[in-house]
Amino acid sequence: MALAQTFPLHDGRTLGFDDVGDPGGVAVFFVHGTPDSRRSRHPDDGLATALGIRLVAVDRPGIGLSSPDRGFTVGSFAEDVATLAEALGIDTWATFGWSAGAPFALAMAARHPDRVHRVAVAAGLVPFAAYVTPGILDDADGGRHMVAELGAELGPTATAEMAAPMLAPYPCDLDLAREHVAEGADDKRRADLASVTGAAEAMAVGVVDAVAQGMDGLVREVELQVEDPDVTWQDVRCPVDLWYGGLDGTAPPSFGRWWEGTLTHANLTVDPDAGHLIALTHWRPIMSLLVGT
Repeated sequence: MALAQTFPLHDGRTLGFDDVGDPGGVAVFFVHGTPDSRRSRHPDDGLATALGIRLVAVDRPGIGLSSPDRGFTVGSFAEDVATLAEALGIDTWATFGWSAGAPFALAMAARHPDRVHRVAVAAGLVPFAAYVTPGILDDADGGRHMVAELGAELGPTATAEMAAPMLAPYPCDLDLAREHVAEGADDKRRADLASVTGAAEAMAVGVVDAVAQGMDGLVREVELQVEDPDVTWQDVRCPVDLWYGGLDGTAPPSFGRWWEGTLTHANLTVDPDAGHLIALTHWRPIMSLLVGT
């Protein structure tokens, strides 16, 4: 198990990552949400080992241990991960994107269709352009409506500068992050956090990592939720498993239906009793299907 590793990229930046689970298993790259990091995955890495999975969780630029890159894009992150995979001796892999990590996970498959054999998306956000789809925001919470409205009115940068401070306190330590996670949770999220041992702490650590290098990384993350991605979704040729919760206001099932209608080989599963933390509460079935175990 290799934790808190860094990999030097050709332009002088570094990527921070954890390489856990079964070193000889099926490789899966985990792509975190926002404000999260590589450490906001399921807290029990033994599950990956038990499923025969080599799990590589990577920080995006400006988050955790990864160097800032003010101009990084959805597509450029896919290229960074492909470079890391080659260095790690991983020829083919699956990707697992949670929430805001979904477009990045799908971008890996679009940019490298010969290397990515399957994708899982849990409570994945949709591209900004999808918000004009009739009814797609009907069951979304205030945060999604705010991004949709501000993005349309102000554009990516002004929206991100306004929204990012609401997502994570800065400066931030672990105690403050714990308070932030607890205060931002509704009854459903609190129950889900309590149901997965260590989940609340993992989410708090992710918040700390999101602003550990300042706010620029988080601002860029939100900008990318408004900018048009530099990826063609029809280039995703592999099977995509879409997992959504019926009680999720951040990424409601309508987002899953949009992806299902956009991607060529997608299958949507909606658990009516699940929320936005479906990636944690359904970690084992998601990963099992992803690697065919």
